Amino acid sequence: MILSLLFALQSGTSPVTPVDPDIVVLANKLRRIDVDMKLEKRGGIVILRSCRVTRPSGEGELDVIPCGVAQQCVTEGVVSKRQLVACVEGKSNQKIDAIVAARREAATKR
Repeated sequence: MILSLLFALQSGTSPVTPVDPDIVVLANKLRRIDVDMKLEKRGGIVILRSCRVTRPSGEGELDVIPCGVAQQCVTEGVVSKRQLVACVEGKSNQKIDAIVAARREAATKR
C-alpha cells in the first residue's frame, strides 16, 4: 500500500479520491456536537430520561438529529447506554446522508 502511494506521488497522480468540500464542512460541524443522554429503567422498561445537546454545531438542522434519534432508538427497544449510542450513531448517519443528498441536489439546481 505504501509503495503504491509512493509510486503514485512520483507519477504525479493521486490514488486518493477527491473529497466533496461540503462533506468536509459537514463532518467538521458534526465533530463539534456533544450530546448528553441519560437512560432510566422503570418497571423493566428503558426510557430516555433526558437528552440535550451540550455543544451544538451551530446548524439547527444537524443539532436536532441526536436527541430525536435517541428517542426513536429507545422506542425501538434499546436496553443499555452502549446500545443507545450505537443506535443513535447509525440512525444519525442515515439522516445526515439524507441532508447531504438534499444539499447536493439543491446545489445542482442552482
